[in-house]
Amino acid sequence: MTASGGGDGRGGARPPRLVRLLWDAWEELDRVAAALPSPGRGRPIGRLSAGGWIVAHVAAQQDAYWCAGAQGLEADAWLADRAVGFGGEPSQPDFGEALAAFGRVRARAVPWLRSLRESDLDRRMVLPAGADAERSAGDLLVRSAAHVFAHAGELSAIASLTGAPDLGVPGRLTHSTAPLGG
Repeated sequence: MTASGGGDGRGGARPPRLVRLLWDAWEELDRVAAALPSPGRGRPIGRLSAGGWIVAHVAAQQDAYWCAGAQGLEADAWLADRAVGFGGEPSQPDFGEALAAFGRVRARAVPWLRSLRESDLDRRMVLPAGADAERSAGDLLVRSAAHVFAHAGELSAIASLTGAPDLGVPGRLTHSTAPLGG
């Protein structure tokens, strides 16, 4: 299943390109994480964070924005027990559990994101305590996509350092780009 989860049930209307760019970022993080050799999934390498921390950190941000902030849902319990926010102490969450948390967050976020339209991007969102400030949905989509791609790049660097070939981030961007004329 892709990040977008298929049709949207609204007569084929597509979410804004910013939503689709976020889905591309999520798929890149998944792709790079799947290719990450075992040594990169454990402890930090040099000044780079541990692979499990990176994935859990991204999942926690997505949970704060699209699940707790946008929908008022409870935070993912596994993520809530981890100190993976910006400025938190370095930790080494289990890589597989971090990926599972990321999957849960995405599953809860996609229906809400799929429902967005261009006219919704200026909607003001209040984030959970400890997060940024009140921002528009469009601002959070821009920040979120950039953040996920940055961490996909970090995982790609770790993969390279642990013996993987160049993973070519950002990849194909199949949700947010289309061939000209098509």
